[in-house]
Amino acid sequence: MSASIGVPEGLLAGKVALVVGASRGIGAAIAAALAQAGARVVLAARDQGALAGRVADIEAAGGQALALPVDVLEEASVVGLLERVASRYGRLDAAVNNFAGGGRPPALLADWEAAEFDSAVATDLRGVFLCLKYQLRLMEKTPTAAPSSTCPRPPASRVSAGWPATSRPSSAWAA
Repeated sequence: MSASIGVPEGLLAGKVALVVGASRGIGAAIAAALAQAGARVVLAARDQGALAGRVADIEAAGGQALALPVDVLEEASVVGLLERVASRYGRLDAAVNNFAGGGRPPALLADWEAAEFDSAVATDLRGVFLCLKYQLRLMEKTPTAAPSSTCPRPPASRVSAGWPATSRPSSAWAA
């Protein structure tokens, strides 16, 4: 694969990455970048047709990808997703939760219905909670894992060396 988007090839070789909300936009771009860096990428979302297109794009560029369905508001769906990742790969090194809003296009608050707001809050809070809960359980079995929604705080010596308190150095991926 070419390094056309500035990701070092092979950086994530042998790693497994999950991108939830990967059917389009930023999630699709993140999945492509992870694959370009050598990760085996699991793309998850509700829109299986769109996911199939993203997988085809990644595979055409020489990457490895798998599309799996998920509804982040349904706990059984999230559990099933992570069970399939564990069954197929036995590990999870990285997770990106890239979904929001419950499907409501951006609009002025005054134009929202209460049900649309409730859906957005459920997606943004419950969906992220469920995904992280089950991703972290699988990641605990993978020593090099790093979820994107929460990263451990680096030692104080690294913070004082100029690293943000919430970041994790990219060298953690190479281990």
